[in-house]
Amino acid sequence: MLPISLIILGGILLISGIVLLVKSKSIKNESLTQAIAAVKADGILTPKEEKLILEIAKIEGKDGNATIAKIRRDLEESEEDSETELIDVNQKAGLDFEKFVVQKFDKKYFKIRNWAGDKFVDGRYADTTTQPDIQLSLILRGQSYPLAVECKWRSEPNGNFIRFAKDGQLERHKAFAQQENYPVFIALGIGGKPSSPAELYILPIQELKKPILHKAGLGKYRKKIDSDFFFDQESNNLR
Repeated sequence: MLPISLIILGGILLISGIVLLVKSKSIKNESLTQAIAAVKADGILTPKEEKLILEIAKIEGKDGNATIAKIRRDLEESEEDSETELIDVNQKAGLDFEKFVVQKFDKKYFKIRNWAGDKFVDGRYADTTTQPDIQLSLILRGQSYPLAVECKWRSEPNGNFIRFAKDGQLERHKAFAQQENYPVFIALGIGGKPSSPAELYILPIQELKKPILHKAGLGKYRKKIDSDFFFDQESNNLR
């Protein structure tokens, strides 16, 4: 019986050794650099990936914990970069739509007095940042008639309501209109591209009570995409 037991035990040890060898070779076949690259591509360090990296680092004689810590730092920095890229995309969309709106004002009759930049950091910003995007004047027969336009572009909205301003923004623009004593409008582009929206609306600030409107309430403010703006200085109507 003893020889048979020894043979069986030897077989078990042999199989175990083969399994460990295969596992070791499998881990070695994936270098630490490859494992790190895979994690960064996913953007997430899972517990399984962390365990694998620790095993590979041990085999390669490297500090696994230090490697994991660096991966986490790199992922955090990558997330911050992604947020910055998203902000840049949003800023570009806003600027493209502002350019579209500006081109609707015939330069023979309208003069741009101020074009806001919306720049800020750590809660600090210039006074003009809270003002409407574009401040213009209609020059007609030697007279100047000021007005201001806040530009908002929205991709095709979901649902029946469209938010065209942030909380508090509508009140600031109303206060600006009252202080400066000239009309303020919201140019709202919907769908298409910021540089070429599918729909265009001109919303007079004084007629708005909330920074959100039902689609059914937008119809009366709709303007032709291919027409220039005309400002009626007597009625303070932009059309």
